[in-house]
This record gives sequence, structure tokens and C-alpha cells, in this order.
Amino acid sequence: MINLIKPIIPELTLATGICLMVLVNALIQHPHKRTSQILAVMTLVVSIAAALPLLNQNTEIYFNGQFIIDPLAIGLKISSYVAVLLVILSTTINEKINQSEVLLIELFATLGISIICSAANLLTIYLGLETLALSLYGLVAANKNSIESTEAAMKFFILGAIASAIFLYGISLIYGIYGTLNINLLNVMIVNDTLELKIAVGFILCGIAFKFGAIPFHSWVPDTYQGAATPVALFISTAPKIAAFALLYRLLIDAFISISETWVVMIYALGMISLIIGNLIAISQSNFKRLLGYSAIGHIGFIFLGIATGTKDGLENSLFYVLIYVLMTMVAFMVIEVLSSKHGEVRYLKDLKDLNSSHPWLSLIMLFTMCSMIGIPPFAGFYAKWSVLSSLVEANMIYTAIIAILMTVVAAFYYLRVIWFIYFEKTDQELGRPESTILQKAVVSFTGIAILLIGLYPKPVLDFCRQIISSNLLLD
Repeated sequence: MINLIKPIIPELTLATGICLMVLVNALIQHPHKRTSQILAVMTLVVSIAAALPLLNQNTEIYFNGQFIIDPLAIGLKISSYVAVLLVILSTTINEKINQSEVLLIELFATLGISIICSAANLLTIYLGLETLALSLYGLVAANKNSIESTEAAMKFFILGAIASAIFLYGISLIYGIYGTLNINLLNVMIVNDTLELKIAVGFILCGIAFKFGAIPFHSWVPDTYQGAATPVALFISTAPKIAAFALLYRLLIDAFISISETWVVMIYALGMISLIIGNLIAISQSNFKRLLGYSAIGHIGFIFLGIATGTKDGLENSLFYVLIYVLMTMVAFMVIEVLSSKHGEVRYLKDLKDLNSSHPWLSLIMLFTMCSMIGIPPFAGFYAKWSVLSSLVEANMIYTAIIAILMTVVAAFYYLRVIWFIYFEKTDQELGRPESTILQKAVVSFTGIAILLIGLYPKPVLDFCRQIISSNLLLD
């Protein structure tokens, strides 16, 4: 019995934490405003502790082929738990949203991410995907009094429902062709690259592209980032990207590796379009969160191009890029969150004017983040982009690497604009004094410094990516 439960202890811990939060909110009439946050933090800490011993376990499949435990699953789970933990620790008590509800839904979303990471069956993947997606729809609509949030939630829900239907139709085609939804059986059974299979993979890729926010399935990204409350945008922009990578790996590598020639072309096209259009549109943005949304699309282009190399190194470097991107975006939204107060919120670039005079340390953290996103050494973003570009060059995709470098130069323009507003634009109006706690400021400082430290010494993170991928079936 213990051996049966052991592989799902992280998921059971999350489910137990969710039940406890529901009971506390239902039974205690006026719980302390930090009660839900403490319960959420404890749940995630115990989940991390439960997952760590499984990291070096050999690959095993449980529950009649539904659930897989391997270094990739555990590594991505731990990464997502850590990301959500940092997000929750940096979240401000916001009067516009129900804090306990938001934290509860975030734990539900984390449970969905966890299911996706260990899914060994296409329907299990869909179950995790919908658990995550429905949670995100609720999070975006958390600010009930905001028309902008409601509009963003409706757009996100409608587009998400369409993407889920397309994804599920692709799964149904796979079942119709091969009579199984088991990923390991599909890996063995798929030999010939038929037209029906190409169509099915195309539909499934639409679902993957939507979860990443790649063009042309991108329109929800800037609208959601702009419309959602900052704590919600902070969550949506981070942990779900790890789930999207897990989704991509389980389907394309574990199930469809034998037809990699087909999906590599599709991934390459999505990557190039996202890289070019995402960065070009970001130039014209004046809303800071919307700018981060379009820049995210450009970063997704880099991730997809690394995967499109069709090599093991490309896959490892793409995972490395995902983790660094999550860290960078997390810090950017954390700074916005910490600067927010009852008297004002950072919405537009002009709100950052002369930030250095009033908040020099937060300005320095934002400088680190923007330089990292550009890819300036010695920050983490430089090594992330360098590793993907190296994979492109080694795969003899020279022209693609040149285009990626040119788009990085384009991206530098709008990232440097942020730095310009912070350090060189003067204003008479200062942001209100932040109502953040010492803990929040410590988390922001820790993550901001981590961007610099990882850039100076990226080996541990890169070795982690290689460790969790090397034991799995890979492209040659």
C-alpha cells in the first residue's frame, strides 16, 4: 500500500492542502488574513519535500499505464512547486480580490501542473490540462469589480475552450488510428508517417501552442496579462509555462518521437513567427504588463527554435531557457506587485518614471531583469539565449540563428525603454509608498540576485536540466 501511494504523495499533499483551505474558509467565520497564505506555503513546502526523494528514482509506470514517475516528471514538479511558492510569498494582500480564493485556485492549478508532468496517457494529460486551464480562467476573473479583468477572463475562456476542443479532437484521431491512448504503446506502434497521423499531430500541436502562447494562438497572452490583477498575472506568467513544456515533452518526445521530422517543421514555423511578430508588436506597447505579454511571445519563439533543432542539446537548452524565462518574468511582475499600493499601481511605462529616486533597490532589481531579458552578460538571460543559439549553430541552422540575434536587438529597444524611464525620465509624481512586507522584499531581492548569480555560474541549473532529460527517450 505504501509503495502504491509513494509516487503520488506530492499530489496527495496538494489535494490535502486544498481540502484544509476549503475547511478553514468554511468553518472559521473570520480567519486571519494570512491564514490561507500560511496553509498554501506549508502545502507547497511539504510537496517539495515529498518530491525530492523521488528525483533519482528509476522510471516506473503506475496505475495501469496512467501515471509515470521519472526524473523529468519529478524535476518539473519541483520546479513548478518552487515557482508557485515564490509567487505566493511575494503576493500582497489585495483588497480588490479574495486572497483565500485566489490561493486556493492557485493550488488547484498546481495540482493540474503536477498531473501533466506525470501523465502517461493522453486522457490523463487532458485531465491535468483542464484542471490547470479551468483554474486559470477563475484566477483571471478574480477581480469581480474590474471590467478589464472580466473581459480578459471571457476572452481567455472562449479561446481556451476552442483550443481544448481542437486538442481533444487530435487525441480522438490518435485513438481512432491506433486504438490506444497509452503514450508508451504509441511510441512503439507509430512507425509510418501517414496523412491521418500528421493531421492528428497538427491538432495536438495547436493545443500545445495555445498553452505556450505562441502565435497564432497568442491573443489571450497580452489581454490576460493586462486585465488580470498583478498577483494573478504573476502566477499565470510563470508556473504554467513549465506545465506547457511537460505537455510538449510527453506528447512530442515520449509519444511521437518516431515522426519527429513532421512536428519539428511545425514547431520551427511556430517558433519563427512568434519570435518575429512578438518582438515587433512589443515595440509599440505603452502598457507595461501588455509589453511583458508580447515579450513572452518572443521568448516562446526562442524556446520553440531550440526544440526545432531536433537534437538532445536543443531540448536541454530549451528547458533551461524555460526555467530562466520563468525566473525573469517572475521578478518583473514581483517588482510591479511590491510597488503597488492603495494609492496607485504600475500599469504604464510612464508610471516607472524616476523610480530610481524613490526606490533605488527595486530599480536595480528591475535593471537586472531587463538586462537579462535582452541577453546582456553576466545575467542569466545571456546564457539562456547563448545556449539556444549554440544549438541552432550546431544543427547548421545559421540563418535561423542570425534572425534570432536580430530579433534580440529589436527586443533590446523596448527593454531599454523600461530602463530609460526608470533612470533618466524625471517626474513630479511619485508612486505611493509600497505596503509590502519584509518577506516580500526579501523574496524579490533573492530572485533578482539569482538572475545575476545564475548568469555568473549557470552550471548547476544546466546540469539539472540535463539530469532530468538524459534518462528519457531522446532525439538523436
